[in-house]
Amino acid sequence: MIEFTVNRTFNCDQDLIWKITKEINSIPKFWKGTRELNVKETSKGTYEGTIRFAFPSTGKVKIIVNDNDKTLTFQYISGPIKGFNIVKVDKNQISSRWEVSMSLILRLMEKRNAEHFKLGTEHALERIIEECQTLKQQGI
Repeated sequence: MIEFTVNRTFNCDQDLIWKITKEINSIPKFWKGTRELNVKETSKGTYEGTIRFAFPSTGKVKIIVNDNDKTLTFQYISGPIKGFNIVKVDKNQISSRWEVSMSLILRLMEKRNAEHFKLGTEHALERIIEECQTLKQQGI
C-alpha cells in the first residue's frame, strides 16, 4: 500500500487555484502520470471512464468534484492501481493525499513507485500553483 500526503502553500487566489485544480480536461497537463483521460459526467460533479497512465497501462477511474469542500477525488477502480487520491484546496494550501495499492507486478517495485508518485504529486501541485501565478500576472 502506498500512502502519503503532499502539501504546498501558495500566494494566489484560492478560488483561482480551485478553478484550475477542478478542470477535468486539464488533468493531464498538471498530472503527468495521467497521459489520457476519457471520462463523461455521469451526475453533477461526478465523472467516470478510463485513464491511460504515463507508464503503458490503463484503468477505470471515477473523479468527484466537490465545490463545497474544494476537493477533487480520483478513485482508481481497476487497473494497475486501486484506491484514491484526494486533492484539497484550503486557504493558502493545496494538498494531495494518496492511498493506493498496486498490482502484483508493480508491487515488486513499490518503494520506488511510491517515491515516483510522491515526486510526481509535488510537481503537479507546483504546476497548478505556477499556472495560478501566470494567470494572476496576466490579470485573469
